[in-house]
Amino acid sequence: MELKAVNPHLTDAELFTLAVPPVGEPEALPRHLSECFRCSRALQEWKLAVREIADDDMAVLDRRSAAEWESVENGTIAAMRRAAGHRRAPVMQWAASIAAGLMLGVLLLPAIRKSVSGGSGRPAAAATAAQDQKDDALLRDVARLSQGEDSGSWSTLAPEPGAPGGTEEEELL
Repeated sequence: MELKAVNPHLTDAELFTLAVPPVGEPEALPRHLSECFRCSRALQEWKLAVREIADDDMAVLDRRSAAEWESVENGTIAAMRRAAGHRRAPVMQWAASIAAGLMLGVLLLPAIRKSVSGGSGRPAAAATAAQDQKDDALLRDVARLSQGEDSGSWSTLAPEPGAPGGTEEEELL
């Protein structure tokens, strides 16, 4: 016995989708429409109904006078302006939130710096200044030796920073 595939008729939802495609472009028609006269006729009726509805809507628009179009235009512009007034409030809320966050950051910045340096910060600055002075003395010595100025009281390079046995003259610089 031969099994025959039964093609059910298209539903109203399927016919509507074919009559008014959702993307605005015609879609491929199902094969069933070429085989079934009943579904083909139903699709034609759907398309005719859609055209009639579109013509009715266009007739209403065609009957409007220039004054009516202008009043609709002014109403639309007024609605947009009213909507724009409501949009400013969220912008101001965001701006206030950002400003509060920045202010909080500025106020907490000194406290963060103290905790990172481990205290008041002054002993660390003094140690850095002493190290800078020793580095400057070393650079002056290198500059003198490279220019051939060996006639001064300095006949050798400055000792490494933190090395024991520095002279009194080196410590004054």
